[in-house]
Amino acid sequence: MYNGMEFAERRKRFFSHMESNSIAILTSNDTSTMSNDVEYYYRQNSDLYYLSGFKEPKTVLIFEKNDKEQKFTMVVPPRDPEFETWNGRRAGLEGAISIYGADESFSNEDLEEVLSEKLPNYETVYYETERSKKMDGIILGLIAKAYKAKRKPKTGPHTIINPTLVIEKMRTKKSAYEIELLKRTNQISIEAHRAAIRETRPGMMEYEIEAIYQYHFLKNGARRPAYTSIVGSGVNATILHYIENSDRVENGDLILADCGSEYQYYAADITRTWPANGKFTEAQKEVYQIVLDAQNECIAMCRPGVKFSDIMDKSIRILTEGMVKLGLLQGDLDELIENKDYRRFFMHGLGHWLGIDTHDTSRISLKESVLEPGHVFTIEPGLYIPTDDDIEEKYRGIGVRIEDNILITEDGHENLTASLEKEIPDIEKLMSP
Repeated sequence: MYNGMEFAERRKRFFSHMESNSIAILTSNDTSTMSNDVEYYYRQNSDLYYLSGFKEPKTVLIFEKNDKEQKFTMVVPPRDPEFETWNGRRAGLEGAISIYGADESFSNEDLEEVLSEKLPNYETVYYETERSKKMDGIILGLIAKAYKAKRKPKTGPHTIINPTLVIEKMRTKKSAYEIELLKRTNQISIEAHRAAIRETRPGMMEYEIEAIYQYHFLKNGARRPAYTSIVGSGVNATILHYIENSDRVENGDLILADCGSEYQYYAADITRTWPANGKFTEAQKEVYQIVLDAQNECIAMCRPGVKFSDIMDKSIRILTEGMVKLGLLQGDLDELIENKDYRRFFMHGLGHWLGIDTHDTSRISLKESVLEPGHVFTIEPGLYIPTDDDIEEKYRGIGVRIEDNILITEDGHENLTASLEKEIPDIEKLMSP
């Protein structure tokens, strides 16, 4: 159900961050053709959705801030009986006001006229370029025209700021409403992971396991995955973004599944690794336990005031110690870390922000952040051992990643995916007949 008060509060905060005498223009994502006249399932620009909850394409949001008022305008597709017969109901100009809280609304057919009237009144324009080449041509052209036609010597647009830089700072700290949505999408994903682990058998195809995730996502109200599902068995588990999911699962394989649902635009991002036949080999246990120990210790560090870079450093040290123990690396521990020799087997970061986007607020570095209540992110250490001749044979082709979703609270953290099995005995018990 649409939560108008939540989106109104976000717009209020956005206005507070805008400079005086400024206008912000947010455009929707373009639709994208899959084949011939068939389009991909549409997904709204995350920032536009964050401030409005509006899901329709061909939409522009306009925020005006001056000494007298703050005005929120929506430029939307008008109602069209023929279009709606084929494609579904639109909110239209009336719905933009009555449902989505706009102060005024216009048809997207009148966009240029609307902006031509508004732009000359403001010195600063918030606009993200390169989201839509068509919109760039229209809006940047109108900005240039408005600049040349200044109404007063000190008015007219002369500064362009990317609004994403402002909005992403807002998005890093989740509201109570957002946290509830994140908990729901994580619970859906937990159920899907548990079903996939329980139902796995040697001889299945990787895409059959992917199908288990898809079924449970949809069954529980998540209309799509938050990202393309990764289901890699055997050596495929060592490929970080393996998405073909087309090989047969063999007896003795480990399966690495990185899958999460999107529920009402909020993402879960969970990875679990398990044995296809229900029993880890001794070598698999050794590698898996190193990754699990690293993850557990890193999660324990999560609390307000902690630098994420310190948590990342901890993961690198534990994993590198494990690599030395397995014989994957040789030498002095500190030198191996300083020289980044560990990157042969652990080549990605420890985590990323999570929210409306799977890799949320990508312009704000998690690694350089100090943790605060309301932050939500992943903790996902891994080891990926290639099949190279210089590696002991029993370890070749083993890939392990374990990923959980962490919320920072006032006095510590909450692991939103803690209920999903990851200890070796618990996984084996879950898979037992």
